[in-house]
Amino acid sequence: MTSGVLIYLVTPLVAAVSQLLLKKAADHPAHTGFRFYVNPLVLLAYALFFGCMLANVYALQTLDLTIASVLEASGFLYVMVLGALYLQERITPRKLIGNVLIVLGIIVTLIL
Repeated sequence: MTSGVLIYLVTPLVAAVSQLLLKKAADHPAHTGFRFYVNPLVLLAYALFFGCMLANVYALQTLDLTIASVLEASGFLYVMVLGALYLQERITPRKLIGNVLIVLGIIVTLIL
């Protein structure tokens, strides 16, 4: 597994964590208007997004764009799991089947 593949499997997880932080910040009643954009959770979330972008630019030096875009889809799996763990969202059979297909697609892409 190359460093580019590893980066493209980890950065969607970091991006999913930053989305979770943004959701938590959006649900906070005191964060309205300008305060929403300058609270620590939002600033951390955007810093994580920016770090992911920089890491992805580096990874694209070693990966084909078609492989990178398939690996980026792993973010859907991370969002489903984090949403269930931290936001008490339900994992429906439809979500589970969709994510299993995504994982199978990633495996097929990496093997072939």
